[in-house]
Amino acid sequence: MDELLEYGCIDFKKLLILKAKSMKLSDQECYVLLLIMTLDEIGIKPITPSQIHKICSLSLQQIDETLIALVDHHYIARMNGSLDLRPIENLLLNQKSEEVQEVDLVSVFEDAFGRSLSQREVQLINSLKCQGHSDDMIIDALDESVKSGVITFRYIEKILDNWAKYGVKRRYAPQPNKQENIDVEQRIKDYKWWENDE
Repeated sequence: MDELLEYGCIDFKKLLILKAKSMKLSDQECYVLLLIMTLDEIGIKPITPSQIHKICSLSLQQIDETLIALVDHHYIARMNGSLDLRPIENLLLNQKSEEVQEVDLVSVFEDAFGRSLSQREVQLINSLKCQGHSDDMIIDALDESVKSGVITFRYIEKILDNWAKYGVKRRYAPQPNKQENIDVEQRIKDYKWWENDE
C-alpha cells in the first residue's frame, strides 16, 4: 500500500467523492477537502484558510467553520501552521489513524519561565495551537527562545511563523547515538598513521 501511495497511484479526490456520503460529510466539507487536496497537489504551502479563500467563493467565516468541523471530526489535522491530509487519506483507505499524544504545554512553559502562567499566557499558548503548530514545534521554539535568552511569547510566535514560512517541520531532530560518535572520534585520535606499512 505504501508503494501505491508513494507513486501517486491512488486518486484521493475520486475516493472522497465516492465515499463522502457514507462518511457523513456535507457537500461543503467535501468541497473544502477537494480544494485542500488540489492546493496540496499543486504544491501551495502552507495551506491556510486565506489560501483556500483565494480560489473559492466561500467566505472566510464559512471556510473557518468548515475547517473547524473537519478538524473536530478528525478528517484533517493542523500541523506546523498548515493543514495535514493524512487523517482523511487513512479514512479513505480504511486504515487506522495514528493517535498523536498531546504534551502538557502549560507545565512545559511554566518550567521554562520559572513561574506559573497568567490566563493571558495560557490563551497565547492556545492560540499557537489554533494556528496549527504542533506541540513539538512549540516546545522547540520555546527551547530556541531560552537559548537566545529572549523568553517572550512574541519571540516564540515569530520563531514559529518563520519556521512555517520556510517549511521547517522539526527544528531539533533526534540526535544520533553520541556514544558512537565519541568512539569514532577516539579511534581517529588514536590511529597511528605512521605505523601503517601499506
